[in-house]
Amino acid sequence: MVELAPSYERFAYAYDRIMYNVDYHRWADYIQKIFRHHSESPKSILDIACGTGALTFILSELGYQMTGVDLAEGMLEIARQKSIDLGIVADFKPGDMRNFDLGELFDTVICTYDSINYMRDEDELASACRRAATHLKPDGVFIFDVTTERNIARHFHGQTFAENHEDYAYIWQNIYSKRDQICRTTLTFFIQENNLFRRFEELHVQRIFDNGLIKKILQQCGYDVIGMYDMYTFNRPGRFSDRVNFVARKT
Repeated sequence: MVELAPSYERFAYAYDRIMYNVDYHRWADYIQKIFRHHSESPKSILDIACGTGALTFILSELGYQMTGVDLAEGMLEIARQKSIDLGIVADFKPGDMRNFDLGELFDTVICTYDSINYMRDEDELASACRRAATHLKPDGVFIFDVTTERNIARHFHGQTFAENHEDYAYIWQNIYSKRDQICRTTLTFFIQENNLFRRFEELHVQRIFDNGLIKKILQQCGYDVIGMYDMYTFNRPGRFSDRVNFVARKT
């Protein structure tokens, strides 16, 4: 019988190794460019869906006071251990972006690597936006990105990725439904436990949202949308965009 694990709980074991190609330094540099572009000088940043803290740590080393929140305790355990091993100060707390409450306010809230796409409908998206606003100081900015239908259709739909390593193996299968704008990803892991490998599966579901709808929901949640960019640029997103970055100011 295959054990169905919550998203990212088993993925956490090999997440950093599987995602080795993600350029978090470039992401951190882009975030700083956004700050300069909009004349922002934040000191404290909340990183929603921080995962194992890869981006959190880079921003911490750049001088920001970092707090990370994530739904997957497995990811947070690794982030906390990395904080000790690297000697980098960052606070990591459990929380669901739809309903968490840290009781703190931050200059900036970020949510990267299409984590927002895990919101399955407009209500969940609005809940996440409101939660971010609740944790922002007056005039604070919320920065996040979303993947696009083009990216999913061209690079993931119908694709299977797999790797085999000494202590783990995985199979990554993707199916996108254009009708309901949902991408379903099945991740099958084989993780070594003593002399055996145990099989686990995770189901990841991501929703594609139209840019206009996202802007409308942000405005309904009390934001002024001050930027909507093709990723890593300050150009308007277009039909060839694989990722779109939003910058919204709490009003």
